[in-house]
Amino acid sequence: MRVWEFMNNKPMQRRAASLLLALAIAAVSGCSMLSGDKTEKPVVGKNDDPVGSPLNQQNNPAYVDVVPSYEMLEPLYGLGSLGDFDEGMAAYKEQRYSQALMQWYPLAKDRDHRAEYYIGFMFVNGLGLPRDAHEGSLWLARSAQSGYADAEFELGQLYLNGTGVEQNMDQAMRWLLAAARAGQPSAQFTVGLLYQQDKVPMSSNLLAVYQGVKSQEFNYKQAARWYQVAAEQGHGAAQNNLGWLYQNGLGVAQDDSVAFRWYQASADQGVIDACFNLGLMFEQGKGTELDMEKALFWQTKAADYGYVPARQRLPQLRAQMDFYEHSLVLFGTPLALASRDMMRTILAQNGAMPMRQANNYWYDVYESSQTLAGTDRLFAGYSLNTGKLATLEYRFTAFNDPNKVLEIIKLISDKYGNPIETNGSIGQGDVDYGWEVKDTRIRVKRFWPDTTVYLSYQIGSAYYAMLAEMPPKNDETKYNLKVETY
Repeated sequence: MRVWEFMNNKPMQRRAASLLLALAIAAVSGCSMLSGDKTEKPVVGKNDDPVGSPLNQQNNPAYVDVVPSYEMLEPLYGLGSLGDFDEGMAAYKEQRYSQALMQWYPLAKDRDHRAEYYIGFMFVNGLGLPRDAHEGSLWLARSAQSGYADAEFELGQLYLNGTGVEQNMDQAMRWLLAAARAGQPSAQFTVGLLYQQDKVPMSSNLLAVYQGVKSQEFNYKQAARWYQVAAEQGHGAAQNNLGWLYQNGLGVAQDDSVAFRWYQASADQGVIDACFNLGLMFEQGKGTELDMEKALFWQTKAADYGYVPARQRLPQLRAQMDFYEHSLVLFGTPLALASRDMMRTILAQNGAMPMRQANNYWYDVYESSQTLAGTDRLFAGYSLNTGKLATLEYRFTAFNDPNKVLEIIKLISDKYGNPIETNGSIGQGDVDYGWEVKDTRIRVKRFWPDTTVYLSYQIGSAYYAMLAEMPPKNDETKYNLKVETY
């Protein structure tokens, strides 16, 4: 608009005067009259001077120039400001949105893609402007067509959710992938999440079409790929989700230690899910040393954030900590808490190969060489009435080595201190050494002359309950090597 046209346009003069008055009042008060209490901030990418993409070339037949409405912001252009992006950003961070707009609008009108992006974001979120997602989408589209990654991400989100535009998954994936490939971490996370949730349409999944495969395993691999690049840039939610994939071996090789590392990085940023997951890792001793105090810390933190699973878990965790205080812990589990099903899972995870598992008999039998070096059998006994673990007993094959028992005695003494009971001579004959550790009696026994050594853990009242259920003279068949079972 020329100056003489402005001077003869009374409505335009009134709008400009009103806006100037608002800006003057805002300058005095130090805040925008239009800003409200909003504090949202967009994710700002690293591309301060983005390189235009082929989409913004006028001679490109696919190019469509998106023109937003200038009517609301036009008075800002008549104020004569050339615009300063940095001054606008300083005002924006202080929530002085009117001053930010005064600096950015002249730049946006001259196709500064950063200014276009911020104006679009402010329209979408109602920051210093009436909330208008459609108008915001037009500004974002102008910026996105230039290849500005943050605008591509925000525009993709609008299409994904149908906000201000008609919902369109193909358009959403177009813009999200463009931003993700440009290194925008939030876009990378969103693309990974869409793959994990199997929401990427085949029309946007050219790699799956090319390879002739679209399976959940393929989706998990793609999710892991995008989570990885976002996690390496410090995106907290991506770190948590990547940890979950590693913990469960989905799209990547199962690795608790890697899962723990990503959960830790995410929880340190306050991601609620990661706080909960990290607490479970400490509680179960997966990927790290078992530490109930740290488990309680992270679960409490998740619960304080309002995370319902953590609030439900805390009472169980506190009760479990009482067991840790009074019960011997093996395989990261208080033995007094262990049931048959729980121990079967734990032993399988620790390399024990089942030779016999029977729910209607007291003992399960395992090949144990991968569970404890030097052993060939593990007998896990349970009370049939309660289903609780009553005893664990390893068998060491000594091959007529009378000193084998001394090796096992030293192994237990180094961990639990000196035995409280010693019977027999190490040189020859039967040997029986005993320790009392919390609620569990530990025994190392050698039979003569075969020199076979047994290491047993007899767990509190469950052990005596199991003995009471068994027939008399059970010891006569207890160590029958021909049957190799109880």
